Amino acid sequence: MRLLVALVVVLVAAVPALAVGPEPYLRSCSSSAYGDLGRGWQQRAVVAGPLAFVEAKDGLSSSRFPQKVLVVIEPNRIVTLTIAARSRARAALGYNHIRQTGGRIPLTSGTSAVRFEACGVVASRAAWNRGTQFPGYFLVNGPGCVHVEIRAGGKPIRRALRFGVTRCS
Repeated sequence: MRLLVALVVVLVAAVPALAVGPEPYLRSCSSSAYGDLGRGWQQRAVVAGPLAFVEAKDGLSSSRFPQKVLVVIEPNRIVTLTIAARSRARAALGYNHIRQTGGRIPLTSGTSAVRFEACGVVASRAAWNRGTQFPGYFLVNGPGCVHVEIRAGGKPIRRALRFGVTRCS
């Protein structure tokens, strides 16, 4: 009986850890980049709360993999970007130390989640260009939709990014 109770205690303690998954890869303000995105960049982006995927509104290319995707986070925000479970067999995030060498990069080189910690407001920049920029890649194994979840506190925001297709279901 004691063995059974001990086993149940171990399983109950382990289940929440299994549900959460591995810790996301961390990108802090010190690993950000900056470039003037130009007025109106948000209209060409896929926006999900405090996060924007630059130049993704009309879809992304499927001819080059990995696909470079600049993420912009509103100042002073902490946002976790996760590949949704249903897309993990075909996509990963390359916002870790991946270097593009011109060839394919295996999905296993990427991560399923990244935590972005944005910088504070830089007053010298125009209000429309004050977000923190994080360059990186989406690793995908062909044309299709990649479903992502964005969490910045509260309920996750879900989006589908198009890679070489015109619509997502």
